[in-house]
Amino acid sequence: MNVNEIIKQVAKVHNTTPEEVYAEMQIALDAAFQSKDPDVKKAWAKIPFQGERPTPEDVIPYLASQLKASQEAVS
Repeated sequence: MNVNEIIKQVAKVHNTTPEEVYAEMQIALDAAFQSKDPDVKKAWAKIPFQGERPTPEDVIPYLASQLKASQEAVS
């Protein structure tokens, strides 16, 4: 499943548009990315992204891969 499909599903569940979901995700990512907390900065440093700030297209696949890796470690 790609990022756009995920965003569409979230929009459908929450009775809104994919554009609104994307915009709200970007707002949340921007706020988190601006954190001054050293631990938060370390976490962001692990997430690959291009450009000035991470986007949902950067963060969702990274988090999905981390989740998959942690599930495999438990199995």
